[in-house]
Amino acid sequence: MTVTGGSSSGGAGSGGTGGRVQGSGGALGGGSGTGGALGTGGASGGPSGGMSGAAASGGMGGRTGGSGGATGGAGAGDAGAMGAGRGGLGSGGSTSGAGGRGDAGGRAGGGFAGQTGGAAGTSATGGSSGFNPCKASPCVVLPLGDSITHGFNSTDDAGYRSALFKLAVAANQKVTFIGSLSNGPAMVSGQTFPKNHEGHDGITATDIAGYIPPKKAFSTTPHIVLLHIGTNDMTSNADPTTTANQLDTLVKNLVQAAPDALVVVAKIVPLGYSNTNYTQYIAKIADVVKAHAAKDEHVVMVDMSMLPSSDIRGNGNVHPTDKGYADMADLWYGVIKAYLPN
Repeated sequence: MTVTGGSSSGGAGSGGTGGRVQGSGGALGGGSGTGGALGTGGASGGPSGGMSGAAASGGMGGRTGGSGGATGGAGAGDAGAMGAGRGGLGSGGSTSGAGGRGDAGGRAGGGFAGQTGGAAGTSATGGSSGFNPCKASPCVVLPLGDSITHGFNSTDDAGYRSALFKLAVAANQKVTFIGSLSNGPAMVSGQTFPKNHEGHDGITATDIAGYIPPKKAFSTTPHIVLLHIGTNDMTSNADPTTTANQLDTLVKNLVQAAPDALVVVAKIVPLGYSNTNYTQYIAKIADVVKAHAAKDEHVVMVDMSMLPSSDIRGNGNVHPTDKGYADMADLWYGVIKAYLPN
């Protein structure tokens, strides 16, 4: 998969054709986003880090990268066309490294593209100069959501999590996962696999919010949160506006619980069938992320709705195939890879 822009994933529920509890049916689905573009370089420094992405990078038709610094590296990248917030300082800069401001990029990768802006010559780094959520090594990642976060129906019972860990290992990067649940293989790529996660089969956006109260809710505070939620709501024909409001509350609580973390919100993976509520919900996810980015919160979006139909099992089962989970991992990794320590 070559898409590197914002994507969203949805946790899958189960039970029947779009049921909410475990089984093979299930919930999570879709998202959709339209492509962004390659970031353009600074005047004479490195590229401004708009994450490239052959097919769909960035948020809603993302604009090109940032405005470059005069002589140094690139300025902060422009977020997707609707990326809110103020572009942070780039690491390059006019003449001595101060950096110019991006046009509309939010912090932490800007708006809801998640892959623009940042350090000179790199991609997928944060909007504001110096922002790095990974305060220690390994970087602590919280996979949060429904059965798609769990990895339901995947061969190794880890879904995108094992594929994401494999990508980090291949790049000699250090990452671990946290959460109250544990699923997956003992080893991945010759290393002990961190099996923890917070992916609850059949859970809705309302229910998952109960795991993240406004105060600190983690035994270990995450550096990065990967959030995929809303599939079970949509397969249960929940109101899209209500679900989007619940998503907004969840993101608010995450930011309050871990203000220095990068929160990556997914447009949920496709359902595999036509669903008007789903289409309306994924369209609202971008607005939720935009509103938080406008407040200089480290919230970005990744567009999992762009996954091809062949990545979803279908016939009432909305969970990804093994390839679909691997493609999800590619999209998550495109957003966070520049932050992961070696």
